[in-house]
Amino acid sequence: MITDSIVQEVRDARASIAAEFGYGLSKYLVWIREQTKLRKEALGNSRQNKTLETTGGASVPPVTRKRRVRPARVSA
Repeated sequence: MITDSIVQEVRDARASIAAEFGYGLSKYLVWIREQTKLRKEALGNSRQNKTLETTGGASVPPVTRKRRVRPARVSA
């Protein structure tokens, strides 16, 4: 059987993570939720600190697509 190095690397990483959390899925999910919350808070704070800068072109509305007008067909 051929062993793919990438697949083996993923399996090793999965085994390492499982061992780190004592093979408890609930512990791992709690950690994920905490990390997600921390990252959202960090992103929220960084967004509030940045001021919005606009350029002169930002106030111009986007170009609208022109529609082709076809002449009406007249029934004889």
